[in-house]
Amino acid sequence: MVLKRETICEDTLEFVQEYYRLNTEPLFSVLADDCVWMGTGNVLASGAAAIRGFFKDGFIMPHFHLAEPDFRLVETGCEGQLIVLGQYDLYSDENAQLINAVKQRSTFCFREEKGQWRLFHMHISNEWNELVEEEIFPVRVSTQTYHYVKKLLAESMSKKPPVLVIKTDLCNQFVDTSTVIYIQAADRNCILHMLNERKQVSRALKDLQEQLPPNFYRIHRSFCVNSDYVTKIERYAVTLVTGEVLPVPKMRYTQIREELTALIEKRVAGKRKKYEIRV
Repeated sequence: MVLKRETICEDTLEFVQEYYRLNTEPLFSVLADDCVWMGTGNVLASGAAAIRGFFKDGFIMPHFHLAEPDFRLVETGCEGQLIVLGQYDLYSDENAQLINAVKQRSTFCFREEKGQWRLFHMHISNEWNELVEEEIFPVRVSTQTYHYVKKLLAESMSKKPPVLVIKTDLCNQFVDTSTVIYIQAADRNCILHMLNERKQVSRALKDLQEQLPPNFYRIHRSFCVNSDYVTKIERYAVTLVTGEVLPVPKMRYTQIREELTALIEKRVAGKRKKYEIRV
């Protein structure tokens, strides 16, 4: 691959896309001998040979689709150097063993060597998230979430759970409550966060709460959660199966923890299923 000054942003996008298609050749072809790679997680390699060595046994990640790329050139004031900043979204294949979606930011530094542009430094980072040791992508939770949500969605199709009736001037809407993960108050309206969509309704949370089945619990004045989707209760926070973390008021934490835990224990009675509850 030959890099050109006038198309350096497009060229950078090309070798990044090919890398996530599991093709390293375009990237390898533009490395300077002393290139330094600072990647996500614990990835750090000095020298083109060391970078190539990371892939001697192949890739440990799935094929990723790159979306919403934004690459721009930064003026350095030096004729022989170029810096390209990039950001983009990555999505793994639906059928991949590891399911993940992440936003990345990147910096690529090039210098001119004997009439050719070479990459001498690259720094890749994900939006902040806690990584499991030795993971390049935070895939563990998202993998479980993806398959679990698919399972829950499939199960919800075969049952007849309570229905939430939302009356408007024009019509009545019927919402399957088993697909509602949590409800968020938004002024005098509500947002239903569901398995496969978000729906805004012109009703107060208090009004909707009267129709909800007993597995729903008001953890905050702005949030009512479906306890079926709670995976963790810790000090001043509740974590849902989607990975979202909702606040719990400090003054009511003990009460909420005990009552919500009781709901969960009732649901899983007789089943071997563990929920992490931190005090």
